[in-house]
Amino acid sequence: MKVLVAIDGSDSALRALRYVIEHSDMFGGAPEVILLNVHLPIPSPRAKAVLGHEVVEQYYKDEAEELLAPARALLAGTRCKSIEMPVVGQPASEIIDAAKKHDCGMIVMGTHGRSALGNLFMGSVAMRVIGESPIPVLVTK
Repeated sequence: MKVLVAIDGSDSALRALRYVIEHSDMFGGAPEVILLNVHLPIPSPRAKAVLGHEVVEQYYKDEAEELLAPARALLAGTRCKSIEMPVVGQPASEIIDAAKKHDCGMIVMGTHGRSALGNLFMGSVAMRVIGESPIPVLVTK
């Protein structure tokens, strides 16, 4: 089974990945794990114009590398195959779209992201994914 795990650099995202690794039998053996990191786009077109396309793209790449590295380390030495997917966009819709595109059987994510505002209740991204995804969503604590 393919399982998408949303990786945002938070402890809760890494706990979600650990859950997948430790409960791989629940997924019919070692699942193929899609590690998805969604970076919000830089909001100002002016900032992009000043910085230049290459600088902005390098920024996105560097941020994704930093946030995906701990997840990559957790998967090292496991039987799980993984694909890393850094994307830029709105997190909930990108998570759902990637899970559909890769024919994932489940989305696994932590309850709280990196932002204080996002930690309100369960987390706004997790709530949107739960509400909008046609694919089963497992939210870990």
